[in-house]
Formats: sequence, structure tokens, C-alpha cells
Amino acid sequence: MWLLCLAVCVLGAQAQKGADGGNCGVPAIQPNRIVGGEEAKPGSWPWQVSVRYYTSYPCGGSIIAPNWIVTAAHCFGGDTNPKPKDWKIRVGSHYKNKKDLNQPDLDVIKVIVHKQYNSRTVDNDIALMKLSSSITFDDYASPVCLPTVDAPDGTMCYVTGWGDTKGTGSDDVLRQAKVPVMSSKTCSSRSYYGGLVTHNMICAGYEQGGVDACQGDNGGPLVCDYSSSGQWTLDGITSWGNGCAGEYKPGVYTRVSQYVSWINDKMANN
Repeated sequence: MWLLCLAVCVLGAQAQKGADGGNCGVPAIQPNRIVGGEEAKPGSWPWQVSVRYYTSYPCGGSIIAPNWIVTAAHCFGGDTNPKPKDWKIRVGSHYKNKKDLNQPDLDVIKVIVHKQYNSRTVDNDIALMKLSSSITFDDYASPVCLPTVDAPDGTMCYVTGWGDTKGTGSDDVLRQAKVPVMSSKTCSSRSYYGGLVTHNMICAGYEQGGVDACQGDNGGPLVCDYSSSGQWTLDGITSWGNGCAGEYKPGVYTRVSQYVSWINDKMANN
């Protein structure tokens, strides 16, 4: 089993607002729509951030408000009270190890790990990071929308990150992969993950494998666009899987729709 330590708007006719009340989920630089893992167009996933532990890159994350990032709880190694000073957020980057000029690294002043996170079952795998200053939104940095309902089964979504490519391309640039949402019934069946998938998780991938997130994509976004408004919603947070891109072993993501109230409460009270 890999635990990623490094990835949305469910709408009707009305455009959705971001977690802070502003617009969300619409990149100024439109992404390429590619099947399979490929290098992303620089700036096309502007909510993607690099979560840095000192100078290393253990996880990804997503911008949901000017001074808030959402990521996976397991990125903190089971620490329920991580020290904010140990962490920084790199915004607007295309490269994993080379700092771009688009945005500076930002300090973290608070880390909130979900109190019910279970490191054994990887349930409730979500955490928030509050920044010391607000992100300047531009073409390379803007928030993703939070979902209002679950993504329908079969919805084609994108996972992004700087994770292991298993020799299929450079992992120093931001990459994207297109994967379908898999029904919970299928993903929980004996041929797949059995009883390991809880109602707080969403699966995305192909029966035959071949396209998936991998180590290093952890905490990053799984985003879907299935509305008429052209906005992307954060339906999943890259969480865990058995190997990478294997047959009957899709990626498993934190189901963000289960945590919207928790997210809004923590941001309002911190």
C-alpha cells in the first residue's frame, strides 16, 4: 500500500463561489485535456500547491481560500499537532525542485489535522493549513471550488502532482492524468479493495489500470468538471492505493463532499 505524502464544482445553472465567497475553479490558463499521464500546461491547474517540509517535497495540496490550503492528514506522518514553522507552501510552480518566479514560498501559521484521522485505515484523511499571509491570486494561483454533491460515477476527472512516474516521464514537472470516478460498490468488491474503502473515500481509475496517482502525489487534488459553468471542483484528495496503476487497484481519495462543513467551520473559527 502506498500512502501519498507528496488531486470542484458541482453546479446547476449558477456559478459556484469559493470557500471565501469569491470565484473559484476557473483557470485563466486552460488545461490540455489528455488521456493518460502527461506534463501539465504551466499554470493550468492554479490551485495546485507544493507542501514543503523544510526543503523537501512530501505532499501536494490545493488552494481553497487566499490563506488556506487543504491536503491529506497522512502527510504529517501521524502527528496530530504538527509544528507550523516546519512547513511552507509553494504556490504557482510548474517544477518540483526549481522555484518559479510566479509566487513566493509562504509560511504556515496553523495546521489542523482531522481529529478522527485513523492512520491504520486512512479514514478521515484530510488536513488544513493556514498561511501567514494571503496568496495573490493571478493566472498561476487561484482557488478550486468545494463540491456540493458527490461526483457521479463515471465522471472523468484529473489528478495532478509531482509524484513518481515509474519511468513514464519526468517527475520534476507538474503532471496530470485523466481518470474516471469508480462506483463505491465496485471499488469495495472483493476483486478490488474489499472492505477497506469507507464512505469517506472515493475511488478513481480504470479496471485495467495503467493511469493513476502514485507516491509523491499525496495530498494533491482530484478535480472534476461536470457542470455547465466550466468550473472545477475538488472532489478528492489523493490518499492511498495498492501499488500504482495496477489492475483492479484504482487510486483512493478522500471524499471532499463529506468534509465541506468541517472545512468551513475550521476556517471560520481559526
